[in-house]
Amino acid sequence: MTEYANATGKSTNWPLRACLSAPSAVARNWTAKTVRRYRNKDLQELLASARDRGRGVLDPFVNYVQHRFEAGCTNSMQLYRELLALGCTGGYHVVNRYVRAIRKGVAIPAHAATPSPRTITTWIMRPQDTLRFEEIVQLETARNACPEITAVCDLAREFTAMVRHRQGHLLRDWIQKAELSGPEAIGIFADSVRQDLRAVTAGLTLSYSSGAVEGHVNRIKTIKRQMYGRASFKLLRVRILLQA
Repeated sequence: MTEYANATGKSTNWPLRACLSAPSAVARNWTAKTVRRYRNKDLQELLASARDRGRGVLDPFVNYVQHRFEAGCTNSMQLYRELLALGCTGGYHVVNRYVRAIRKGVAIPAHAATPSPRTITTWIMRPQDTLRFEEIVQLETARNACPEITAVCDLAREFTAMVRHRQGHLLRDWIQKAELSGPEAIGIFADSVRQDLRAVTAGLTLSYSSGAVEGHVNRIKTIKRQMYGRASFKLLRVRILLQA
């Protein structure tokens, strides 16, 4: 039998085997899940978890704390008051622990949110003058971090400019550039454009559009779906002619 002290400070005799095999036996002020976690985890892992506890509420304000610390404000209580005014919900010990980490040179910076591929694609395809300053900065960060994003961005913007300004005469040069220096996906697209070069060049040069024809085709298909299995071809022909 081994003597232990519970949360109230009173000593009690619990068998060591009961503590190890039945966490619920010691979970008077803690849940059995918490006791089991402490029992199963390594000591170093528990210590690391304790050091990081509470850091989540400080993450949105880490850059502010580092900026103020570099500006000369190294008092934890002063920084804590400033963070409270900014809406931080963490306690003083969280701020104080992070400030001490800055002094020791071991502070971990805030985790930067990584834009999704869809978001980066949107930034690339939108006109540059419609992007906010923050979006421009994040896009440039992504370009600097990944050479393939830089190549895709430049090629996509060149092709978009050809579409918007009807610069079909530049298509051949763009295809050659995409096949030689572009990523594989862009190269495949350029090869498909080359196979139908005359039609694509005409589409990027002439003012004519097949939009009206596509609209009529869509209208006819809609009528067909409405009548499928319920009417004859003769009635379909009459309905199409009446709505023409």
